[in-house]
Amino acid sequence: MYGLRTIGLMSLLLVLALPVQARVDMYELRAQAETGDVKAQFELGRHYETGDEGYVDDYEAAHWYTLAVAQGLREAQLNLGKMYAEGRGVVQDMAEAVRLYRLAAEQGQAAAQSNLAILYATGEGVEQSMPEAVKWFTRAAESGDPVAEYNLGRFLRQGVEGNKDPVQALVWLQKAAAQGHQEARIAAADMLFAGEGVPKDIPAAVKWYREAAQEGDTRSQQQLADIYYEGMGGVGKDLAEAARWYRKVADKGDADAQYILGTLYAEGQGVAKSDSEAAQWYRKAADQGHIEAQASLGLMYRQGRGVKQSDKDAFTWFDKAARQGEATAQFNLADHYLRGLAVLPDTVKCYAWLRLAAEQGNSEATAALPQIKAMLKPQQLPMAEAEAAKYRKLYKK
Repeated sequence: MYGLRTIGLMSLLLVLALPVQARVDMYELRAQAETGDVKAQFELGRHYETGDEGYVDDYEAAHWYTLAVAQGLREAQLNLGKMYAEGRGVVQDMAEAVRLYRLAAEQGQAAAQSNLAILYATGEGVEQSMPEAVKWFTRAAESGDPVAEYNLGRFLRQGVEGNKDPVQALVWLQKAAAQGHQEARIAAADMLFAGEGVPKDIPAAVKWYREAAQEGDTRSQQQLADIYYEGMGGVGKDLAEAARWYRKVADKGDADAQYILGTLYAEGQGVAKSDSEAAQWYRKAADQGHIEAQASLGLMYRQGRGVKQSDKDAFTWFDKAARQGEATAQFNLADHYLRGLAVLPDTVKCYAWLRLAAEQGNSEATAALPQIKAMLKPQQLPMAEAEAAKYRKLYKK
């Protein structure tokens, strides 16, 4: 309804896991819990839930949490609420999860407030209510809960319930980002990069993109690479840094990054010049249908750079790119037909491909076109124009 179904409910529900300072005697802890010691009940439940003492039993965990909940312990209310939400050790019951989260939330438990807000936002176990979601996210965010800070920032960015405030959105997103919330880092970076309702600040965007990129976010890695490649907005051009990030993206199979990385190797920019590396990256991108990479790989074969010289392979790659509308490949393909490189000489097809390349602004094709036209017999010109029209339809569908 409000575009919130993308919230990963189970991934956002939090469990309080207090650090264990020393090995726990589970028998002694059980004895204390059986006397009604609420802290012991909670600790025993937590140990059974997490298995940090070697015992994993969700049913036992739920049992001891239930006893602690009966004594009003908010941490037990939070953890048992999560077990009901996930159906672990108990029958899944979202309404009961809501009840338990509310008990803890009303005692100021930030994670419970955040979880309750999520359920109001998604309508899980309770009637959907964005005002209630915003109210509980605000309370949790003010207590420093990063999930709540992120969601509150996201709501203010989107204008949920008409409460659009990009300046405050960025404040909350950066608070969450500072606590390591990955989605918040990316959202804050995007706002700063685009100047989305806030002053454009590329260096500040780079800070958050870098943190997200270091955690493996592909788009942030791509953004960093592009920023350093172009030298955007006060961030100095740094081709070595650009190449470093493009490689990370290229290693994941991104064709654009593979093509750019190939070009950097071919030109020796930001990396040591290497025709073999260039050809390898061009091929990876070309095999995925990247037309500029196909045209570049064709040229590598034509010149014998990084690969064994082969007019046949050059023709193959030029043809693939030309049929998709790549102007340089069209010009080079025309040259193959003119000189009979790996194909029978054909001035009609030569003219057709030159015509298409010239239409797209290729200056070499524009200069050569009158000379090739003069080579055609009168009856061949209509044939060449028809051939050009046929190829043009292939990439202008």
